[in-house]
Amino acid sequence: MDQPSSTKPTGGGPGAARSARLRFAGLDPDVFRHPLDRQATNNLKKVPGFDKAVAKFIEWGVERIEYVEHTASGVRVGPRQLPRVHGLLREACAVLDVPEPELYVRQGSPNAYTSGHNHPYMVVFTELIDLMSEDELLGVLSHEIGHIKCGHVLYKTMARVFGGAAAVGMRRVNPMTAAVGMGIRIGLKSWDRASEFTADRAAMLATQDLDACIGMMMKLAGGVRSDEMSTAAFLEQANHLDTLAGESRISRLHRFQLRVGSGHPLVVERARHFHDWISSGAPGDIVARYGPPLPPGQPATAARPATPAQPAVPAQPTVGLDGRY
Repeated sequence: MDQPSSTKPTGGGPGAARSARLRFAGLDPDVFRHPLDRQATNNLKKVPGFDKAVAKFIEWGVERIEYVEHTASGVRVGPRQLPRVHGLLREACAVLDVPEPELYVRQGSPNAYTSGHNHPYMVVFTELIDLMSEDELLGVLSHEIGHIKCGHVLYKTMARVFGGAAAVGMRRVNPMTAAVGMGIRIGLKSWDRASEFTADRAAMLATQDLDACIGMMMKLAGGVRSDEMSTAAFLEQANHLDTLAGESRISRLHRFQLRVGSGHPLVVERARHFHDWISSGAPGDIVARYGPPLPPGQPATAARPATPAQPAVPAQPTVGLDGRY
């Protein structure tokens, strides 16, 4: 993907910074699905009672209740409501080849999520919009679009609400039902964390900008919109975390507790996953598969034409003098 630098376009509105992004028409979600996501999905389907829980969840109409709430209490983004954000949403959908979902903005701390299995919609909170740069906000929206692309939405909604009223109701029935419910909640939480890595890869494919993706995680961690932050230094924290875990069993145990106790992977580790995925060469393979078509008469082995829409995919990420990727 394009390497960010201090000279990349920063002005001219949404179109100026995004004109060179490759659009992945016909993108197959399995080409970027993270192995942990695939494994966790298979494990979740093996949990006793999970299929019945899914059916009951749909029967309760929880998603519809949430949709009505957001319609009543949020602002629906569109051409006349927050057109800049709407433009980023349309760009994310075009790059990842996903039909445009509804997007609502609500007051609240930095967060975003997707719901609606049959009628997907997204919710982004105002502080997140204010915190992110334009490219980083594109990454946030693309992350959520990635959940839609990969069919995560139903399980994501279940993971978000299953531990509340549903769990209380199960405990009131009998101990066996409560035990089944506990197994489902643990399975959902494990899958939920794994699914984030896949959605992060969707953000990388859409932004085609390593610095923006790492910066997105850095701001979720630090909550500061500033030019005095270094994405390279943030990745060094991930290495330092590994060093701490290697030096002490207590530190290693605490890292494990942090991992399993959160609904999301640790932000420094998510940032490093962006870096490692680029280094693996897998995004370059996706670009080669979905890049611009060959000219008529050219053999399939011929080099694809260089066009403004074809991003460069470096073999290794590089750090600029400004401390950013």
